[in-house]
Amino acid sequence: MDNYTVEIPENHYITEYPKQWMVQVKKDGKITTKCFNFIKCGGKEKALIKAKLIRDKLIKEKNIDLNIRFRKSVKEGVNKTFDNRKSGEKVYYWQATIMNNGKQMSKRFSEKTYGQKEAERLAVEWREKVKKNLLETGQTLFEKPSDNTNIWRYMDFTKFVYMLEKEALFFPKIVTFNDPYEGSYSKGNKAIRDFVFSRSVKKDNFKELVSKIKKIRPFINVNCWHMNDFESDGMWKLYSQTNESICIKTQFKKLEKALPNNIKFSKVKYIDYKKTWIPETDIYYPFIYKRISFSHENELRAILDSSFGRLSEKFEETEFGFWIKVNLQVLIQQIYVSPESPDWFLDLVEKVKNKYKLTNKRVYKSPLNNDPYE
Repeated sequence: MDNYTVEIPENHYITEYPKQWMVQVKKDGKITTKCFNFIKCGGKEKALIKAKLIRDKLIKEKNIDLNIRFRKSVKEGVNKTFDNRKSGEKVYYWQATIMNNGKQMSKRFSEKTYGQKEAERLAVEWREKVKKNLLETGQTLFEKPSDNTNIWRYMDFTKFVYMLEKEALFFPKIVTFNDPYEGSYSKGNKAIRDFVFSRSVKKDNFKELVSKIKKIRPFINVNCWHMNDFESDGMWKLYSQTNESICIKTQFKKLEKALPNNIKFSKVKYIDYKKTWIPETDIYYPFIYKRISFSHENELRAILDSSFGRLSEKFEETEFGFWIKVNLQVLIQQIYVSPESPDWFLDLVEKVKNKYKLTNKRVYKSPLNNDPYE
Protein backbone atom coordinates (compact mmCIF):
# COMPACT_ATOMS: atom_id res chain seq x y z
CA MET A 1 0.00 0.00 0.00
CA ASP A 2 2.09 2.89 -1.28
CA ASN A 3 -0.56 5.42 -0.24
CA TYR A 4 -0.70 4.22 3.37
CA THR A 5 -1.65 7.55 4.95
CA VAL A 6 -4.94 6.89 6.73
CA GLU A 7 -5.01 7.69 10.46
CA ILE A 8 -5.79 4.65 12.60
CA PRO A 9 -8.06 5.22 15.65
CA GLU A 10 -6.28 5.22 19.03
CA ASN A 11 -5.09 1.74 20.09
CA HIS A 12 -7.03 -0.05 17.32
CA TYR A 13 -6.06 -3.77 17.17
CA ILE A 14 -4.32 -3.26 20.56
CA THR A 15 -5.67 -4.53 23.90
CA GLU A 16 -4.34 -3.65 27.36
CA TYR A 17 -3.75 -6.44 29.89
CA PRO A 18 -2.37 -6.13 33.45
CA LYS A 19 1.25 -6.65 32.40
CA GLN A 20 1.31 -6.26 28.63
CA TRP A 21 -0.20 -4.88 25.42
CA MET A 22 -1.51 -7.44 22.94
CA VAL A 23 -1.68 -6.77 19.18
CA GLN A 24 -4.14 -8.88 17.17
CA VAL A 25 -4.57 -8.27 13.44
CA LYS A 26 -7.04 -10.37 11.45
CA LYS A 27 -7.06 -10.88 7.68
CA ASP A 28 -8.93 -13.55 5.72
CA GLY A 29 -9.83 -15.39 8.91
CA LYS A 30 -6.21 -15.63 10.11
CA ILE A 31 -5.17 -13.82 13.30
CA THR A 32 -1.61 -12.65 14.00
CA THR A 33 -0.89 -12.00 17.69
CA LYS A 34 2.06 -10.16 19.24
CA CYS A 35 2.56 -9.34 22.95
CA PHE A 36 4.62 -6.54 24.51
CA ASN A 37 5.44 -6.95 28.19
CA PHE A 38 5.66 -3.67 30.16
CA ILE A 39 8.80 -4.67 32.08
CA LYS A 40 10.69 -6.16 29.12
CA CYS A 41 9.95 -3.11 26.99
CA GLY A 42 11.10 -0.65 29.63
CA GLY A 43 7.68 0.54 30.78
CA LYS A 44 4.04 0.71 29.74
CA GLU A 45 4.38 3.70 27.43
CA LYS A 46 7.42 2.29 25.60
CA ALA A 47 5.62 -1.04 25.23
CA LEU A 48 2.65 0.75 23.64
CA ILE A 49 4.91 2.55 21.16
CA LYS A 50 6.41 -0.80 20.08
CA ALA A 51 2.95 -2.34 19.85
CA LYS A 52 1.76 0.44 17.53
CA LEU A 53 4.82 0.09 15.30
CA ILE A 54 4.23 -3.65 14.90
CA ARG A 55 0.50 -3.11 14.35
CA ASP A 56 1.17 -0.62 11.55
CA LYS A 57 3.75 -2.97 10.02
CA LEU A 58 1.27 -5.88 10.02
CA ILE A 59 -1.41 -3.70 8.43
CA LYS A 60 0.99 -2.85 5.60
CA GLU A 61 2.18 -6.44 5.15
CA LYS A 62 -1.38 -7.81 5.10
CA ASN A 63 -2.49 -5.05 2.74
CA ILE A 64 -5.47 -4.13 4.93
CA ASP A 65 -7.33 -1.23 3.33
CA LEU A 66 -8.00 1.13 6.20
CA ASN A 67 -9.32 3.78 3.82
CA ILE A 68 -12.43 1.61 3.59
CA ARG A 69 -12.59 0.70 7.26
CA PHE A 70 -11.73 4.06 8.77
CA ARG A 71 -13.12 6.81 6.63
CA LYS A 72 -12.74 9.89 8.80
CA SER A 73 -15.52 12.30 9.65
CA VAL A 74 -14.81 16.02 9.64
CA LYS A 75 -15.29 15.76 13.40
CA GLU A 76 -12.49 14.52 15.68
CA GLY A 77 -12.87 11.01 17.06
CA VAL A 78 -15.52 9.85 14.57
CA ASN A 79 -14.77 7.23 11.91
CA LYS A 80 -16.58 4.96 9.51
CA THR A 81 -16.02 1.24 10.08
CA PHE A 82 -17.66 -2.09 9.26
CA ASP A 83 -18.26 -5.66 10.40
CA ASN A 84 -18.33 -8.77 8.23
CA ARG A 85 -21.35 -10.94 9.02
CA LYS A 86 -21.21 -14.74 8.72
CA SER A 87 -23.58 -14.42 5.76
CA GLY A 88 -20.89 -12.46 3.93
CA GLU A 89 -22.76 -9.17 4.30
CA LYS A 90 -20.62 -6.14 5.15
CA VAL A 91 -22.39 -3.85 7.66
CA TYR A 92 -21.17 -0.26 7.92
CA TYR A 93 -21.18 1.91 11.04
CA TRP A 94 -20.16 5.38 12.15
CA GLN A 95 -18.16 4.95 15.36
CA ALA A 96 -17.37 7.63 17.95
CA THR A 97 -14.43 7.12 20.35
CA ILE A 98 -13.12 9.11 23.31
CA MET A 99 -10.60 8.40 26.09
CA ASN A 100 -11.73 8.37 29.74
CA ASN A 101 -9.43 7.47 32.67
CA GLY A 102 -6.92 5.98 30.24
CA LYS A 103 -9.56 3.71 28.70
CA GLN A 104 -11.31 4.06 25.35
CA MET A 105 -15.09 4.56 25.24
CA SER A 106 -16.89 3.98 21.95
CA LYS A 107 -20.36 3.76 20.43
CA ARG A 108 -21.51 2.70 16.95
CA PHE A 109 -24.44 3.82 14.81
CA SER A 110 -25.43 1.59 11.90
CA GLU A 111 -25.91 3.01 8.40
CA LYS A 112 -28.37 0.18 7.79
CA THR A 113 -30.55 1.46 10.63
CA TYR A 114 -30.12 5.22 10.36
CA GLY A 115 -28.70 5.90 6.93
CA GLN A 116 -25.23 7.30 6.24
CA LYS A 117 -25.74 10.97 7.17
CA GLU A 118 -27.88 10.32 10.25
CA ALA A 119 -25.52 7.62 11.58
CA GLU A 120 -22.59 10.04 11.27
CA ARG A 121 -24.58 12.83 12.92
CA LEU A 122 -25.56 10.60 15.86
CA ALA A 123 -21.95 9.51 16.36
CA VAL A 124 -20.76 13.13 16.42
CA GLU A 125 -23.58 14.10 18.80
CA TRP A 126 -22.83 11.21 21.18
CA ARG A 127 -19.13 12.08 21.37
CA GLU A 128 -19.84 15.75 22.04
CA LYS A 129 -22.23 14.87 24.89
CA VAL A 130 -19.71 12.49 26.46
CA LYS A 131 -16.88 15.00 26.05
CA LYS A 132 -18.95 17.74 27.72
CA ASN A 133 -19.87 15.42 30.60
CA LEU A 134 -16.23 14.39 31.14
CA LEU A 135 -15.11 18.01 31.24
CA GLU A 136 -17.86 18.87 33.73
CA THR A 137 -17.05 15.93 36.02
CA GLY A 138 -13.28 16.39 35.80
CA GLN A 139 -12.59 12.83 34.67
CA THR A 140 -10.57 13.45 31.53
CA LEU A 141 -7.26 13.71 33.37
CA PHE A 142 -8.17 11.43 36.26
CA GLU A 143 -6.39 8.35 34.94
CA LYS A 144 -7.20 5.15 36.79
CA PRO A 145 -4.84 2.16 36.68
CA SER A 146 -6.09 -1.16 35.32
CA ASP A 147 -8.23 -3.22 37.71
CA ASN A 148 -5.51 -5.79 38.48
CA THR A 149 -2.76 -3.27 39.21
CA ASN A 150 -0.95 -4.15 42.45
CA ILE A 151 -0.99 -1.31 44.98
CA TRP A 152 0.86 -1.07 48.29
CA ARG A 153 0.46 1.04 51.42
CA TYR A 154 3.48 1.39 53.73
CA MET A 155 2.97 2.49 57.35
CA ASP A 156 4.22 2.32 60.91
CA PHE A 157 2.91 -0.41 63.21
CA THR A 158 0.83 2.06 65.24
CA LYS A 159 -0.95 3.31 62.13
CA PHE A 160 -1.61 -0.28 61.07
CA VAL A 161 -3.22 -1.10 64.43
CA TYR A 162 -5.28 2.09 64.35
CA MET A 163 -6.51 1.21 60.85
CA LEU A 164 -7.63 -2.20 62.16
CA GLU A 165 -9.26 -0.62 65.20
CA LYS A 166 -11.17 1.88 63.05
CA GLU A 167 -11.89 -0.64 60.27
CA ALA A 168 -11.28 2.28 57.97
CA LEU A 169 -8.82 4.10 55.73
CA PHE A 170 -7.62 7.55 56.74
CA PHE A 171 -7.89 10.45 54.28
CA PRO A 172 -5.60 13.20 55.66
CA LYS A 173 -6.10 16.80 54.62
CA ILE A 174 -3.68 17.72 51.87
CA VAL A 175 -2.72 20.87 53.80
CA THR A 176 -1.01 18.58 56.33
CA PHE A 177 1.40 17.26 53.67
CA ASN A 178 4.99 18.50 53.74
CA ASP A 179 5.21 19.31 50.02
CA PRO A 180 4.47 23.06 49.54
CA TYR A 181 3.65 22.44 45.86
CA GLU A 182 0.59 20.30 46.67
CA GLY A 183 -2.47 21.74 44.93
CA SER A 184 -0.62 24.55 43.17
CA TYR A 185 -0.25 25.50 39.53
CA SER A 186 3.15 25.53 37.85
CA LYS A 187 5.20 28.47 36.64
CA GLY A 188 4.33 27.18 33.19
CA ASN A 189 0.69 28.13 33.75
CA LYS A 190 1.65 31.73 34.33
CA ALA A 191 4.28 31.85 31.59
CA ILE A 192 2.45 30.36 28.62
CA ARG A 193 -1.26 30.80 29.37
CA ASP A 194 -1.55 33.78 27.00
CA PHE A 195 -0.42 31.49 24.20
CA VAL A 196 -2.65 28.59 25.33
CA PHE A 197 -5.74 30.82 25.43
CA SER A 198 -4.81 32.88 22.36
CA ARG A 199 -7.83 31.51 20.46
CA SER A 200 -10.18 31.40 23.40
CA VAL A 201 -12.97 33.94 23.81
CA LYS A 202 -12.94 33.59 27.61
CA LYS A 203 -9.88 33.35 29.84
CA ASP A 204 -10.09 33.25 33.63
CA ASN A 205 -7.95 35.70 35.55
CA PHE A 206 -4.96 33.72 36.82
CA LYS A 207 -4.97 35.37 40.24
CA GLU A 208 -8.65 34.51 40.65
CA LEU A 209 -7.93 30.93 39.61
CA VAL A 210 -5.14 30.61 42.17
CA SER A 211 -7.46 32.11 44.77
CA LYS A 212 -10.08 29.42 44.04
CA ILE A 213 -7.47 26.69 44.53
CA LYS A 214 -6.40 28.18 47.87
CA LYS A 215 -10.03 28.21 49.02
CA ILE A 216 -10.67 24.58 48.11
CA ARG A 217 -7.30 23.20 49.33
CA PRO A 218 -8.38 22.86 53.02
CA PHE A 219 -11.24 20.59 51.88
CA ILE A 220 -9.11 18.17 49.81
CA ASN A 221 -8.35 14.86 51.58
CA VAL A 222 -6.05 12.27 49.98
CA ASN A 223 -5.37 8.58 50.61
CA CYS A 224 -2.12 7.52 48.86
CA TRP A 225 -0.91 4.16 47.48
CA HIS A 226 2.22 2.98 45.68
CA MET A 227 1.72 1.21 42.33
CA ASN A 228 4.21 -1.57 41.61
CA ASP A 229 4.29 -5.24 40.66
CA PHE A 230 6.80 -5.84 43.45
CA GLU A 231 7.86 -4.48 46.83
CA SER A 232 9.87 -1.28 46.90
CA ASP A 233 12.97 -0.99 49.09
CA GLY A 234 12.82 2.77 48.68
CA MET A 235 9.23 2.96 49.91
CA TRP A 236 10.06 0.89 53.00
CA LYS A 237 12.75 3.41 53.88
CA LEU A 238 10.70 6.46 52.94
CA TYR A 239 7.45 5.72 54.73
CA SER A 240 8.55 3.45 57.59
CA GLN A 241 10.02 5.35 60.52
CA THR A 242 11.24 2.23 62.36
CA ASN A 243 12.10 -1.41 61.66
CA GLU A 244 8.71 -2.33 63.10
CA SER A 245 6.79 -1.30 59.99
CA ILE A 246 3.96 -2.75 57.92
CA CYS A 247 2.90 -2.87 54.28
CA ILE A 248 -0.48 -4.02 53.01
CA LYS A 249 -0.92 -5.19 49.43
CA THR A 250 -4.10 -5.23 47.35
CA GLN A 251 -5.34 -4.50 43.81
CA PHE A 252 -6.89 -1.31 42.50
CA LYS A 253 -10.26 -2.94 41.78
CA LYS A 254 -10.57 -3.91 45.46
CA LEU A 255 -9.76 -0.38 46.63
CA GLU A 256 -12.23 1.21 44.21
CA LYS A 257 -14.97 -1.22 45.23
CA ALA A 258 -14.31 -0.64 48.94
CA LEU A 259 -14.71 3.14 48.82
CA PRO A 260 -17.84 5.27 48.16
CA ASN A 261 -18.74 6.66 44.73
CA ASN A 262 -17.79 10.26 45.57
CA ILE A 263 -14.09 9.35 45.71
CA LYS A 264 -11.99 10.36 42.69
CA PHE A 265 -9.06 8.14 41.67
CA SER A 266 -6.03 9.05 39.61
CA LYS A 267 -2.44 8.18 38.95
CA VAL A 268 -0.23 11.10 39.93
CA LYS A 269 1.41 12.89 36.99
CA TYR A 270 5.01 14.01 37.58
CA ILE A 271 6.11 17.21 35.84
CA ASP A 272 8.68 19.99 35.75
CA TYR A 273 6.91 22.82 37.59
CA LYS A 274 9.18 25.40 35.99
CA LYS A 275 7.73 24.98 32.51
CA THR A 276 5.02 22.28 32.25
CA TRP A 277 1.40 23.33 31.81
CA ILE A 278 -1.27 22.01 34.20
CA PRO A 279 -4.70 22.08 32.47
CA GLU A 280 -7.04 24.66 33.99
CA THR A 281 -10.32 23.09 32.89
CA ASP A 282 -10.94 21.51 36.30
CA ILE A 283 -10.21 22.84 39.77
CA TYR A 284 -9.08 19.37 40.96
CA TYR A 285 -6.30 18.92 38.40
CA PRO A 286 -3.54 20.60 40.52
CA PHE A 287 -4.08 17.86 43.13
CA ILE A 288 -3.05 15.05 40.77
CA TYR A 289 0.30 16.61 39.81
CA LYS A 290 3.60 16.51 41.69
CA ARG A 291 7.17 17.53 40.97
CA ILE A 292 9.18 15.08 38.90
CA SER A 293 11.55 14.62 41.86
CA PHE A 294 8.83 12.47 43.46
CA SER A 295 8.32 10.16 40.46
CA HIS A 296 9.87 7.23 42.38
CA GLU A 297 6.67 7.15 44.48
CA ASN A 298 4.61 6.04 41.46
CA GLU A 299 1.59 7.21 43.40
CA LEU A 300 -2.11 6.45 43.10
CA ARG A 301 -4.42 8.94 44.80
CA ALA A 302 -7.93 8.52 46.16
CA ILE A 303 -9.31 12.04 46.61
CA LEU A 304 -12.20 13.19 48.79
CA ASP A 305 -13.60 16.72 48.54
CA SER A 306 -15.21 17.50 51.91
CA SER A 307 -16.67 20.82 50.77
CA PHE A 308 -19.76 19.04 49.41
CA GLY A 309 -22.51 17.74 51.66
CA ARG A 310 -22.33 16.98 55.35
CA LEU A 311 -19.58 14.40 55.24
CA SER A 312 -19.15 14.43 59.00
CA GLU A 313 -22.55 12.71 59.16
CA LYS A 314 -21.29 9.88 56.90
CA PHE A 315 -17.63 9.60 57.91
CA GLU A 316 -15.68 10.16 61.11
CA GLU A 317 -14.06 13.59 60.92
CA THR A 318 -10.94 14.55 62.86
CA GLU A 319 -8.84 17.70 62.98
CA PHE A 320 -6.54 16.28 60.31
CA GLY A 321 -8.90 14.40 57.97
CA PHE A 322 -11.58 11.72 57.60
CA TRP A 323 -11.84 8.01 58.42
CA ILE A 324 -13.83 6.08 55.79
CA LYS A 325 -15.11 2.65 56.79
CA VAL A 326 -14.03 -0.23 54.51
CA ASN A 327 -14.25 -4.01 54.57
CA LEU A 328 -10.66 -4.89 55.42
CA GLN A 329 -11.38 -8.60 54.89
CA VAL A 330 -12.06 -7.84 51.23
CA LEU A 331 -9.58 -5.00 50.75
CA ILE A 332 -6.40 -6.55 52.17
CA GLN A 333 -4.77 -9.31 50.14
CA GLN A 334 -1.44 -9.71 51.93
CA ILE A 335 0.38 -8.20 54.90
CA TYR A 336 4.16 -7.72 55.00
CA VAL A 337 6.51 -6.64 57.78
CA SER A 338 9.74 -4.72 57.22
CA PRO A 339 12.77 -6.64 55.91
CA GLU A 340 14.69 -5.12 58.84
CA SER A 341 12.19 -6.25 61.49
CA PRO A 342 13.10 -8.83 64.19
CA ASP A 343 11.41 -12.23 64.19
CA TRP A 344 9.30 -11.45 67.26
CA PHE A 345 7.68 -8.58 65.37
CA LEU A 346 6.23 -10.92 62.76
CA ASP A 347 4.69 -13.00 65.56
CA LEU A 348 3.25 -9.86 67.12
CA VAL A 349 1.63 -8.71 63.88
CA GLU A 350 0.20 -12.19 63.37
CA LYS A 351 -1.46 -12.07 66.80
CA VAL A 352 -2.73 -8.51 66.34
CA LYS A 353 -4.37 -9.12 62.97
CA ASN A 354 -5.98 -12.31 64.37
CA LYS A 355 -7.40 -10.26 67.23
CA TYR A 356 -9.12 -8.10 64.62
CA LYS A 357 -10.55 -11.19 62.89
CA LEU A 358 -8.17 -11.17 59.91
CA THR A 359 -7.27 -14.81 60.57
CA ASN A 360 -7.37 -15.70 56.87
CA LYS A 361 -4.72 -13.07 56.03
CA ARG A 362 -1.19 -14.41 56.24
CA VAL A 363 1.67 -12.18 57.43
CA TYR A 364 4.92 -12.35 55.47
CA LYS A 365 8.34 -10.98 56.28
CA SER A 366 9.62 -8.97 53.34
CA PRO A 367 12.19 -11.08 51.43
CA LEU A 368 14.24 -8.05 50.35
CA ASN A 369 17.04 -8.86 52.82
CA ASN A 370 17.10 -12.62 52.23
CA ASP A 371 20.51 -14.14 51.58
CA PRO A 372 21.37 -14.52 47.90
CA TYR A 373 21.41 -17.97 46.31
CA GLU A 374 24.84 -19.57 46.11
